[in-house]
Amino acid sequence: MTTSPRHETPGPPTTEPIASTASPAGDGRVSLLARLGVYTSLSTLADFVYGAVFVTVILARGADPWMVGAIIAAGQVIGLLMEAPSGALGDRYGHRRLLTIGLVFWGVGLLTIGLAPGLALTLVGMCLGHVGASLKSGTLTAILVNRVGATDRTARIERIVRISAVSTRLGSVLGAASVMIAGTWLSAGPLVAVGGVLLLALALFAPKCFPTTPVDPDRKVGAILVESVVLVASRRFLPLVLLASALMVATMLLVVAWQPLLAAEYGGEDVRLNGLVLLVMSLALMAGAACARWVDRDRPHLWGPVVASGIALPLLLATYDVIPLVVGLVLAEFLIGLGGVLSGVWNQLMFTDANRNTMFSAVTVVTLFGAAVTTGSFGLLWDLWSIPTAVALLSVLALVVAMASLVLSRMVPESIDFTWAVRRNAEAEELDGERSEDTRSREESPKGP
Repeated sequence: MTTSPRHETPGPPTTEPIASTASPAGDGRVSLLARLGVYTSLSTLADFVYGAVFVTVILARGADPWMVGAIIAAGQVIGLLMEAPSGALGDRYGHRRLLTIGLVFWGVGLLTIGLAPGLALTLVGMCLGHVGASLKSGTLTAILVNRVGATDRTARIERIVRISAVSTRLGSVLGAASVMIAGTWLSAGPLVAVGGVLLLALALFAPKCFPTTPVDPDRKVGAILVESVVLVASRRFLPLVLLASALMVATMLLVVAWQPLLAAEYGGEDVRLNGLVLLVMSLALMAGAACARWVDRDRPHLWGPVVASGIALPLLLATYDVIPLVVGLVLAEFLIGLGGVLSGVWNQLMFTDANRNTMFSAVTVVTLFGAAVTTGSFGLLWDLWSIPTAVALLSVLALVVAMASLVLSRMVPESIDFTWAVRRNAEAEELDGERSEDTRSREESPKGP
């Protein structure tokens, strides 16, 4: 997306700086960072209230182990199908609009899951929730990153990604604490429904909290999507996509495994225990994201795969009783928090402004495919053999994909050319300026009789 004065609705250009080179306390960009943090934290709070109990909810409604994986995977497939065009819709019609619509669908989905009487409506809610999450994904970051210029670009993008990640982890802490406290009065289903209400409230206030974003009314959604997919499918983006996929496999393995492991270790009757453990895990996530500031921000292509390759190891050791379960979960979550920031920085440095949300969605489609494979395989392997076997096999998969990312980043030098996106942005700005000048000249030329 370019930074030219094109907007969702006709009118004068926005007065908030798009590419400010300074960030004193209280300026517009810092204000947007604060809004980004609040929205990210609260939406993650709702998501983690759901995340703390969703497997428990499905099992309580009569699902067999294989059905748990199938229901979760079905929602992820629906989200995958929606993720592909969602970024192009944001780049074409505006990220703020897509943010609002996504929050509405997501909220309705959680309400449905929380209040559903059986598995059929639970599946419907799961699909609605994934549709909304896909529509919303990437919009908040795109609103801010597209306002970053070429000056000190790496450091400023790293700051935006890190603050977003830390806010996400803070929201997860609050969500886990909410489950631990509210579990005294509410069962798992109503807790999820409350999260849906919070998302709907965020949707209501989104148009007031964020500015309109530049769009290009002359570009077709299909053209944006095709252009982005071609770019992401190129050699330049292959190592980056592999890193994101490795992180997703390891993350989803932890997501689907920790609740059954916890129930087997301590019993699963009291959801407050889920909230307590998730609270500790979320604190580890937040610490990992915050620690990214001390990792060399100029080499996310090196440290990202190294971190991703080790995420599943603590979970594997805990599954086989080599280390305590909670210790393994905490270590894995810390590495997820650290690796997520490194992967996000690499993404945002390589995405162009004109196609930022679409390229984010294109990468997310691949990672959602990995998520669906992971959750579906976990349920099947658990049913055929055991949870330890499922964890072991999927841990190896995450390790192999992470190492492939590291090796390919060395073999494909253009994958770490962080000036490429800056050059593409400048070319788009120049072309847009020429088009604007041509339009102005035609409008000012004298009309014939």
